[in-house]
Amino acid sequence: MLPFHGFVLAYTALVVLAAASQDKFALTAYQQYAEQLGPLFFLALPVVLISVRAMLGFIGLHRPTWQGVGRGFAEFCGRLASAALTITTFILFLGSFTTFKTLMPVLMGGFPYDHLQANIDAFLHGGVDPGPALLNLLGDPLLLQALRWNYAVVWMAFTFVPVFFIAVMREAEGVRLRYFLSFAFVWTVLGSLLACLFLSAGPAFYAFVTGDAARFDPQLQALLERSGPTYQPYLWQSYLDGTVGLGTGISAFPSVHVGAAMMNALFLREINRIAGFFGFAYVAVIAVSSVLLGWHYAIDGYVSIAVVWLLHSGLKRALGGGNKTAQATILIASPIPATP
Repeated sequence: MLPFHGFVLAYTALVVLAAASQDKFALTAYQQYAEQLGPLFFLALPVVLISVRAMLGFIGLHRPTWQGVGRGFAEFCGRLASAALTITTFILFLGSFTTFKTLMPVLMGGFPYDHLQANIDAFLHGGVDPGPALLNLLGDPLLLQALRWNYAVVWMAFTFVPVFFIAVMREAEGVRLRYFLSFAFVWTVLGSLLACLFLSAGPAFYAFVTGDAARFDPQLQALLERSGPTYQPYLWQSYLDGTVGLGTGISAFPSVHVGAAMMNALFLREINRIAGFFGFAYVAVIAVSSVLLGWHYAIDGYVSIAVVWLLHSGLKRALGGGNKTAQATILIASPIPATP
């Protein structure tokens, strides 16, 4: 896992230098991520893992011989210790990611690319903004509430919970390293590099950054009436106040939501074609939701899918894709596999 640790340390150093150059140390998010994710990764999920192993042993599906109990327990504790270091680095990475995301409007002087990206989006869709068009098709209040809950809650669970179980898995070490490097590369390339170079706020904040309230406000008002308030105002107020917290920072292009789902779908396809099918179906749901709910332009998802596919293919060639036996051990070693 040294390449992953090294990459995160280098990325963190660059983020800290960026914060120092703007005298914005108050925008660092490390404490918030340690406080929020520490109990999840170092208490709740280990308890789940140990409980599942105990339950499997109780019902006879995972019952080692007495001779192997001591050796197996020592090996299990060793894997937990190794996973603790990986998870610590992972939390550090997320803190750096959010810190830089919060800094991007400072570095770029605002959000300069919304008008251009919205126009490109409309051009590619026959002169029509896809968000309002989707709302006309998928505007049922119950459906909107379900999609919003999935986008905010289920996506986070599918994105972050498997990280712990992959960190502690026993076999297919090459897959584990490739997964964590993929996670870091996807979030850095999509959410830091490309996002900063082409910084936009998205349809939800289009009126604030362009002064044009007529283009997307009807969509946002209809969403408010049919499915209730979101935390979009919280993000904008955090931006105005110059505060930082879990998940703060605004950027639309490209979509990390879609990118993370795509990354997991590609790994699922390596394990099982059926699992891969559901993974790609989930990518489609997230991509449509991101546009329908006003978070993104459609091109944000398109670019994310293409970039993640290129990153995944490149890492697979560089590190090796493993064989089907090694890939299958992800499912065996993890009570919760790397699902999107």
